[in-house]
Amino acid sequence: MGTDNDIVVVSALRTPMCRARKGGLAKVFPHTLLQSVLEATISRSGNKLHASEIDDICVGNVLMPPSGFAAMRMAQITAGIPDTVSLHSVNRQCASGLEAVAQIANAIATRQIDVGIGAGVESMSTYPMNKMKPPAMDWSAVQNHPTAMDCLVPMGITSENVVKEYGLSRRPLDKFSVQSHRKAAIAQKSGKFDTEIVPVGSVSKDDGIRPGTTLETLSELKPVFDEDGVTTAGNSSQTTDGAAAVLLMSRREANRRGMPILGIWRGYATKGVPPRIMGIGPAYAI
Repeated sequence: MGTDNDIVVVSALRTPMCRARKGGLAKVFPHTLLQSVLEATISRSGNKLHASEIDDICVGNVLMPPSGFAAMRMAQITAGIPDTVSLHSVNRQCASGLEAVAQIANAIATRQIDVGIGAGVESMSTYPMNKMKPPAMDWSAVQNHPTAMDCLVPMGITSENVVKEYGLSRRPLDKFSVQSHRKAAIAQKSGKFDTEIVPVGSVSKDDGIRPGTTLETLSELKPVFDEDGVTTAGNSSQTTDGAAAVLLMSRREANRRGMPILGIWRGYATKGVPPRIMGIGPAYAI
């Protein structure tokens, strides 16, 4: 049994998740991706929620420059959410979208707001990781601190560091990848993603799912980051373009508005780990 004070999810929508540079959303700007999900969040709420009744929006993003905040604010306004609704952005690297949802959930829990949207947007076609500039630093102040310098280690190298740290081998990783593609392909074919996806132009499906992936084909791929490593293009997560938005409120508010309750926000945790093996962060947080 729940209580009136439970924080609940009443809408959760996303664009298709498409391959960066080669996928269906490669030429779509982050502004458009975010606008699409915000617009759909409002329109699918029908007359149960007016755009002006949203108290705050938090958007997670990693790769856009600080000036990218303007694009997020513009996406809000062009989506029909008035400028009287506030917006802020967060960057917690890979967990930025989840952090945005947590910020809104916590604001509702502490009664700072009644209704909010936690969102995330990333266009890795527009802002590729390999074009990121290193931070301006007083390198003499940090170069004798190996852990601090490890903050600049690329993700692919941290993957290989995790492999070495925990004695992982290639075949189980490839096998997991095959299983992931197989399950995603079955879900896509059966229409399980359809209601959560907001089409962007003519693009209405995730295009990174490879139904024909086999252990044999993956085993032929060469390691990308270390010639003696195990991380390949086949067992890594793709670089992706897409956006998502989650509408939250208290159970009392949802019941008052007659809105569906899709899930309950129970909590959120973070935990710092050594930067050189940052991929283990979720395990420690969980």
